[in-house]
Amino acid sequence: MKINRNTIVSLGILIGILAASGLAFAALAEDLVNHESMSVLDPLFGNWLLLRTTLTGNRLFSLITFMGNTLIITGGTVLIGFWLAKEKHWSQLQLLLATVVGAALLNVVLKNIFLRSRPDNPLAFIRATGFSFPSGHAMISIAFYGVLVFLIFPNLKSWVGKTLLIIGWIALFGLIGFSRLYLGVHYLTDVLGGWSAGLMWLLLCVLMNKLLSKGNSGPINERNQDPGPMPR
Repeated sequence: MKINRNTIVSLGILIGILAASGLAFAALAEDLVNHESMSVLDPLFGNWLLLRTTLTGNRLFSLITFMGNTLIITGGTVLIGFWLAKEKHWSQLQLLLATVVGAALLNVVLKNIFLRSRPDNPLAFIRATGFSFPSGHAMISIAFYGVLVFLIFPNLKSWVGKTLLIIGWIALFGLIGFSRLYLGVHYLTDVLGGWSAGLMWLLLCVLMNKLLSKGNSGPINERNQDPGPMPR
């Protein structure tokens, strides 16, 4: 298979960001295990933020955090997966399932490796169970909404639309991650770790999808055909 210059550049960018994400997660994990810098500052930042929360803010971020809820992620994956299967976009379907299911399983594995307890603050608006690092909402939302970006991106003709799509993705997973801090159910390190691990897994799946695709010009188009309009 002949690989053109643009493909080589895009693969290089993916690998570079993938490596940076992995290094970021490793640094956060090391801080957590050795009780250094970020993990030491976590309670201080958490308490500072919770002292500045409001009832209106808590209600708003409770809605935002729901966008990273298991119900939303699972429902979205199933619906989009059915549509991709119906249209016989198998490569896209594999990418979606590998990214979302893999991110969820990896999150469980990582939580059970680090076994970090959640913040115990009486000012927290909600209570959450399970281990804290890395944040599942942060990790799985950046992966799920990120893979949607990769699915939709080649179908957008203008760079304005593509830029807005990426900005929307960053804003969404950023707000979901921040909501976990605002509501008092995670430490800052948990959210940063979730973002870095989720991005690392997302890019690994995209990279493998690109390498395994035969003659694709985009990250997910099969047999160089236009996949048609994606669901909105």
